[in-house]
Amino acid sequence: MTAETGAGLPPRTGGDTGPERSELAPAKINWALEVLGRREDGYHELITVLETVSLFDELRFEPADRLEVVVEGPEVAALAHVGGDSLVRRAAAALADEAGAAARGRVRISKRIPVGAGLGGGSSDAAAAVR
Repeated sequence: MTAETGAGLPPRTGGDTGPERSELAPAKINWALEVLGRREDGYHELITVLETVSLFDELRFEPADRLEVVVEGPEVAALAHVGGDSLVRRAAAALADEAGAAARGRVRISKRIPVGAGLGGGSSDAAAAVR
């Protein structure tokens, strides 16, 4: 594993210094999952054994004056209930807040991981957004 590619991921496309770049977010299978309890922030502490598989969403990052998340692909209709409050938006906003910066930029997600299939697409997308 390297900082440049992540755990078994193909190399990033686009440059780190250019205005646009992309990240792949792999689907995963949980071989073991134990939910330990709910944290004060509403999320849960977990112990998991997981493996990534060769199915990916692709996130493309573009300059924008404000934070925007755009989802494209056949899974868009399955995400209608999320509205503007996606895990990617929350992760990007939290990172900007922690850095003391304004949250801005456009994240285009080419959604290939089926929504609700238990393959961790949302959390993988959020991790890719802040990688």
